[in-house]
Amino acid sequence: MRAKSLPSALDDIPFDNPRLVRLGIEPMSLADVLRRRSDRRMVLPERVDFYMLLLVTSGRGKHTVDFVDWPVSAGCLVFVRPGQVQQWHANSTAAGQIVLIAPSALPLAEGLASSREMGFLRLDEWPVCIKLSRGIVEEVAEDLSRLRREFDRFDDSNVAVMLIRHLLLVLLLRVAGWHSGKTQTGYEEQVSRTTYRMFLHELEISFRRRQGVQHYARRLGYSESTLSRACVACEGRTAKVVIDRRVALEAQRLLAYSRATVAQISYQLGFSEPTNFVKFFVRMTGGTPTAFRLNMTRDRPVNTL
Repeated sequence: MRAKSLPSALDDIPFDNPRLVRLGIEPMSLADVLRRRSDRRMVLPERVDFYMLLLVTSGRGKHTVDFVDWPVSAGCLVFVRPGQVQQWHANSTAAGQIVLIAPSALPLAEGLASSREMGFLRLDEWPVCIKLSRGIVEEVAEDLSRLRREFDRFDDSNVAVMLIRHLLLVLLLRVAGWHSGKTQTGYEEQVSRTTYRMFLHELEISFRRRQGVQHYARRLGYSESTLSRACVACEGRTAKVVIDRRVALEAQRLLAYSRATVAQISYQLGFSEPTNFVKFFVRMTGGTPTAFRLNMTRDRPVNTL
């Protein structure tokens, strides 16, 4: 029997602008974000249900995503996915341009297979922070400016929606093309990446049920060895380790941001006994769930995956 959803201390931030429901895209400056939120709320951890793209144009700072601090400076592109937990920092001097993107604004297809455009983008392979070269920074900045100009005269017409969405796709494809050019792959690796992306999609749906590699292999129509080879090729880890890391990340989130007990969290994540969960957490992070929560409460550095 699965536990009910646990109460969370996180701010859950939706894409929430009634004027932009059909568009699902909102460009703004980092200064705009700061003006919208109080200083106290600005630095609280928040879980987003949209994609966020931030091009840092000047200054320095850091951005925390799922317990990892990323230093940022001019030329950095920060990319946050739906479901990730991010945290801003008050002492940052960074300035930049942001685009908030509802998942519905991207060319997603039904089921496991992504549309052709999403296959080119390979967003699941983008790191949280990408250091762009000077040439691509200028082009991305121009794309953002063009997107902002069209957004400023947005009239909610079908043509305006499609125009802005296509401008966004141009921006994303430009970054994806630059990024893939730095990591050229052959045919076999491309096949592995496709398998890996499909696996991650299924994992996100089922990880709380503590399914093994066999379940995902059967679900996707591959052998377990094929699935693990794809994970090793793309992430340097076996499929089992990828599954365990996803469960451990969720455990860290719940320990840090919910008021649930260790026992409640263990059942929420599909463990039959809290002792099994504790052993798993120690194996994955090097410390106990209680110690991790205490470290987070005291705002100390913590073990990360």
